[in-house]
Amino acid sequence: MSTLSFIGAGNVAFRLSIAFHLSGHTVECICNRSAEKAEQVVRALKRHRSKAFATNRIEDIPDSDIIVIAVSDDALEGTAALLKNRKSLIVHTSGAVPMSVLRQTGGNYGVFYPLMTLSRNKDLDIRMIPFLIEASGPEGEARLMELVRSLKAEYKICDSRKRLQMHAAAVFATNFINHLLGLAYDISCPDFTLLLPCAIETVRKAFLQKPQSAQTGPARRKDLQTIEKHLKLLESAGKEDAAQVYRLLTRQIMEKYKDPDGRVG
Repeated sequence: MSTLSFIGAGNVAFRLSIAFHLSGHTVECICNRSAEKAEQVVRALKRHRSKAFATNRIEDIPDSDIIVIAVSDDALEGTAALLKNRKSLIVHTSGAVPMSVLRQTGGNYGVFYPLMTLSRNKDLDIRMIPFLIEASGPEGEARLMELVRSLKAEYKICDSRKRLQMHAAAVFATNFINHLLGLAYDISCPDFTLLLPCAIETVRKAFLQKPQSAQTGPARRKDLQTIEKHLKLLESAGKEDAAQVYRLLTRQIMEKYKDPDGRVG
C-alpha cells in the first residue's frame, strides 16, 4: 500500500482521499490555499479514523509515495512549479491538461484521471469509475495500476491526446445530455418523470448497440410534418432556445442518415 498527499480540497480530492484511505492506503496530508477547506476534507477522513493533517503550505507536504494534484486546470502549472525535486510520484487528475505540465517537477510524474463527475454531496461506488492513467516511466505506471486495482476499479492506459478525446466525449455524454434533459424538463413540466423510462432505454440501447443503430425519431424517419408541428409548438410556447437546438440536431440527424442517392428528405 502507498502513502498519499493531496493538493486541493475540492470534490476530486474529497472523494479520492476517502476512497484510498478505505482501500488501505495512508493519506498523510491535505494541502489547500484555504486551510479551512483542507480541514473539511481532513475531518471527513478522520471520521474513518485517518491520521491525515491539513495545511495551506506546500512545504509542509511530506514526501509521500504519491502526491496527487487535484486543482483547477488553470492552477496546475503553477502548482507543479512548487514541487520541484520531490522524491514522490507526482500526478494530476485532469482530463484536459497534458502530462507534460508536470515535467518541470524534475522527477517521476503521471496522470490519474477519473472519467466521472465526482460530488462531495453524493456517495458513489468508486468501483464504477474508469480511470485513465499515464506515467513518465514504467515504475510510475506500475504504481498507478496498483492504485486502481486497490480500488477494485477499471483502468486504461491513455496518452494525453487520447485522454483529451475521452474528456471531450464525456462532455457530449454527460454535460450536453444534461442540458438537453433540462430543455426536455422545461417542455414537459410537471410531467418530466414520465420521460425516465424512455431516457434510460435510449442510453441502454446506445451502449448495447452502436448509437447509430439505435437512432430513432422523426428526424431519422424524415417525418417532416411531425418536425414542423414540434417546431410550431416550441415557438408558440416561447421556447426559442429549444427550437434552435431542435433545428440543429434535426438537420444533423437527417444529413447523417440521408438516402443513398443523397436525398435528405
